[in-house]
Amino acid sequence: MPIKKKIGILGSTGSVGKTTLDLISEFPKLFSVDLLVCNNQYDKILYQVKKFLPNFVYIQDEIKRNKIKAIKFSKKIIILDNYQDLKKILKKKKFDKIIHAISSFEGLKYAFNSLTITKELLIANKESIICGGKILLNKAKQNNCKITSIDSEHYCLSRSLNNCDNLNKIETVYLTASGGPFLGLKRHFFAKASIKKVTNHPNWSMGNKISVDSATLVNKFFEIIEAHLLFGIPLDKIKIKIHKQSLVHSAVVFKNGLVELIMHDTIMTIPIRNSLFEEQFYGQKNNFFRGKSLFSLDFSEKDLNQFDIVKLGNKILKKGHASWILFNFFNDMLVKKFLNKEIFFYEIVNYLIKIFNKKSVLSYCSKKIHNQMDIKKTIIFGEKVMNKI
Repeated sequence: MPIKKKIGILGSTGSVGKTTLDLISEFPKLFSVDLLVCNNQYDKILYQVKKFLPNFVYIQDEIKRNKIKAIKFSKKIIILDNYQDLKKILKKKKFDKIIHAISSFEGLKYAFNSLTITKELLIANKESIICGGKILLNKAKQNNCKITSIDSEHYCLSRSLNNCDNLNKIETVYLTASGGPFLGLKRHFFAKASIKKVTNHPNWSMGNKISVDSATLVNKFFEIIEAHLLFGIPLDKIKIKIHKQSLVHSAVVFKNGLVELIMHDTIMTIPIRNSLFEEQFYGQKNNFFRGKSLFSLDFSEKDLNQFDIVKLGNKILKKGHASWILFNFFNDMLVKKFLNKEIFFYEIVNYLIKIFNKKSVLSYCSKKIHNQMDIKKTIIFGEKVMNKI
């Protein structure tokens, strides 16, 4: 009988966390869920705790945490009181895999603290890689922790690169974007669109934050930075193509004339399952062509002209780590404002453009980031800028 792999899930009640737990529940003899972390979704975390009986649970919301504490479960479960308690537990435990699915900047601290206690960190949180940068990756290497992105684009890209022994053989890497819910529409149709319309992605079922980033195309620039950091691909070799079907997730053009496309259905189950099982086959049928007796694949770069973020995004790519952190931070804060109905949809990108035209911000973008303290200082600088908006 195989030894169960110890699993921790950060962001267990979100879409990636739930998908992961659904997969794990099919193979109870292979996995043991030891840690669940979430923000405040009481009903969902209660269901997960009852079903998986983890050793440790941390709920950020104090009221929801206390409600869970008052419940008697069929085994002793430690409900951690605060993040510092979680850090202490993390220092003592050793996981086989931690799935990191906490969105936005909140996830950055979890990423750094996880590196010492897991053999592999499966990351769905873009902010961790973009803001942590090479500092995060180097720390992971020092702790013998493998970092794997379970975003569909980076997972698929990694499959192509596994068969490529030299990046010099690559001419261009294309990351595909659906174009979001407003592709082809005139600006006045969506400038002040509701949260429901903005987050109504045409192909994927995702959380609100990433759905908004998809609608603005900001998400794709985050993915370019991720691909550069994770795989060492030069930034000028990574391009975006609009691909409204969302079936091709990465395309690698080789100098020998060959093009390798990696495709899968628009479900996160595939990259998550393959990362959990390390690509071993566990009876999952591939239904890719089922119901697709006729389908087309369209690719366009002209459609990128619809998105106001493109010019700024290309500019930020060239400026380096400090600018990537700020880009990520400012976007995070502006998306929160939109989701809190404090600004309109069009203002997210408008504000980003205005902010990066400020002399103080442009000057800060040239700073070198050497360590975690520099990352914190950059975020503090970003907070001061946002306070003036």
